[in-house]
Amino acid sequence: MNLNRKKTLISISFFIFFIILLHYVGWLLPVENFFRRLIVPGSKAMYTWSYWINPEEIDRVEELEEMKTKYKELEDKLLSVQVDQVQLDLLKEENQKLRTQLNFYDEHNNYEYIGAEVVGENIDPVGSTVILDKGQNYNINEGDPVIVNNGIIIGRILRVEEDISVVRLINDSQSKIAATLTNEDRSIGLVEGGYGISVRMNFIPQNEKINVGDTVVTSGLEEGVPRGLLIGNVEVVEKEAYQPFQKAVLSPFVDLDKIIFVSVITNS
Repeated sequence: MNLNRKKTLISISFFIFFIILLHYVGWLLPVENFFRRLIVPGSKAMYTWSYWINPEEIDRVEELEEMKTKYKELEDKLLSVQVDQVQLDLLKEENQKLRTQLNFYDEHNNYEYIGAEVVGENIDPVGSTVILDKGQNYNINEGDPVIVNNGIIIGRILRVEEDISVVRLINDSQSKIAATLTNEDRSIGLVEGGYGISVRMNFIPQNEKINVGDTVVTSGLEEGVPRGLLIGNVEVVEKEAYQPFQKAVLSPFVDLDKIIFVSVITNS
């Protein structure tokens, strides 16, 4: 009897091993798929029924969906707050710039000026100009100096139409402004642009001392541009032996690519 039982156990073990072997080599796949198709409907019903008899699980799913919805709502609100904050910061920055310009005119009440907004810029690769939303209707004329902040000159009016005007910036290759250094010699020269890339002060007498960091302002030696408008600081001094003049590369006081509000001095 024991011998028969051992034979039976060995046979069953061999059969199980054989079935497992067939499963791993994939020979039972058609049979398995057949039984799976028979079992799936019942399995789905049992799964649904298990949720029906466990309402707590349903509550958890509903709570999870609700949490996802609330998270999305909070995410949208956060984005809205961030957008509002950016707009507020921009308004504060613009307000500060306008206040600075107004303070400048309070101190120089002999100037008449027109506030304007930049509405476009030139796409010419060798030029550097911007378009203002004010023109002849506001008594703006060619040659009028254009400033920002506390009296920083950024260029002069190049062309005027009825309701717009074009400003040639100081880094335009055709821009030329009479200037002076605030060094001991009060050196005079000519500030010229370099194809929208650089600003230089040329024709500075060779024997006069220039230091990096010296401030350059308008000299008042040309018609229509008052003395003392800020231009920039000396960044590099270019001096060659046996040359009558030296040059200075300037760093403008403002980023000429990021100008929004300006003032046009209409009498000086």
